[in-house]
Amino acid sequence: MALPRYDTKPKYGSKVLVCGTPDYERCRCMNPTADTPKRYPREIHVVESPTDVSAALKRASELGVTVGIRSSGHIMNLGNLIQDGILIDTVNLNRKIDYDPVTREICFGPSCRVEELAEKLGEVKRFFPHGHAPTVGSGGFMLAGGQGWFVRGWGATSQTWIMKMEIVVPDGRILIASRTENQELFWAARGSGLGFFGVVTRFWGRTIRASNMWERTFKFEVGDKYEELMTWTIERGRDTPKYGTDLNITIDYLEKYDPRYTTDDVPSGAKLHMNLNLLCYTDTLREAHTLLSAYDKMPDSIRDSLLEMKPVQRRTFEEVFNRKRGFLGNGKTERWQINSIMNDPACPLPRLIEAIKSAMLELPTRTSSVFICHCDIVPDEEDAALSLPQDLYISTITGWTDPKLEPGIYQPMRDHYRRAFPVAVGQYVTELDVNNDDANTRVLSDSALAKFLKIREKYDPQGLFPNYKKFIKAHDKMNKLENKHML
Repeated sequence: MALPRYDTKPKYGSKVLVCGTPDYERCRCMNPTADTPKRYPREIHVVESPTDVSAALKRASELGVTVGIRSSGHIMNLGNLIQDGILIDTVNLNRKIDYDPVTREICFGPSCRVEELAEKLGEVKRFFPHGHAPTVGSGGFMLAGGQGWFVRGWGATSQTWIMKMEIVVPDGRILIASRTENQELFWAARGSGLGFFGVVTRFWGRTIRASNMWERTFKFEVGDKYEELMTWTIERGRDTPKYGTDLNITIDYLEKYDPRYTTDDVPSGAKLHMNLNLLCYTDTLREAHTLLSAYDKMPDSIRDSLLEMKPVQRRTFEEVFNRKRGFLGNGKTERWQINSIMNDPACPLPRLIEAIKSAMLELPTRTSSVFICHCDIVPDEEDAALSLPQDLYISTITGWTDPKLEPGIYQPMRDHYRRAFPVAVGQYVTELDVNNDDANTRVLSDSALAKFLKIREKYDPQGLFPNYKKFIKAHDKMNKLENKHML
């Protein structure tokens, strides 16, 4: 059977899909990676309202099975597909975006895509830090904390921009959670990602006046200058003002985008390139030059590796989206794995650069790439479950098309990231792998996890939402490794 193309607005003939029907299998495989695991929920509920969600949770309780939630985005390990469980697909749940000109808040459902939010915000001339990739759904992005636009100075999206949520809890009640109402639930939802024990049906977020986006870019040949390039790039990022800047590093093969190459093999003689996409959000070109001026200081040894440099120029969100469109999420032939760490901010830079070197340079296929961004998130554990400092988000995206490479294609990058544990404080919660524990590490602080588990037990004593168990397993593993001084 031909694989369905990944569609952000699929249509199905029923709100409850059962195994053995064409709509069921099409929905089960409607994922941003073509490598859908052989796990088959007993039913898929394509919900449209909080009442539908309550009914799906009641059904799961009646059957004595567990629940997975899908808003669809870039979570490639598909922990929402639970064998013999219930999959709640939120693709049609409050799929609209409202703006209140009095409160200046936007309200949207969990599967509203980044590009949809950007379009609405453009219409009303407001800004809200949605994600960077156009097809990502809001639910997973917000629950993970949200590494949104200009996160460095403005904080994780759910940490500083989300004002309240509408949540269906396991017993079917529909609750509003905020800093003043159902505070425990609001705390637990922001940062627990795939481990959260409820279904968010609406978000409310504050906005600010829209400004202008500006970009400055560099391209280098890595060659034997890896250490020098990484040191210069990261240090210049640390010299850049945090407020209103968005600093991104990618490493990939030039042939990744060349249509003449159609296999997963790295072409003979292919060279890795480092790209800097440096953006800021401010009113004038003059201000933009100032915000991104730290990169003016380029030593001759770095300049020798420079292939291309473009000056500061205006950009739109749509222009940035167009560069990313199709990179992830076509879901027909491309298969993806994402591994990541967040570095320990106290780790000396030379040690960090050496520890991640193999993950940065040993890319197994032509379409694999590295993505690093300066996050500079300082979490407030009293306010939200988001509790690990995020200095740099460091990830490698392994891409392939040939299923015969599986399952071996997964392991090399897991091993690279496992070796990076000594320089990591943890990992981004969306990249916790429900299928394999090798590269899993902490996703919350130990104290935040303890608080989260206590709240979870209060709301979900039957354990309808099972992915929190992976949090416990990863934390126990890391505690044992540290106690044995194995890191």
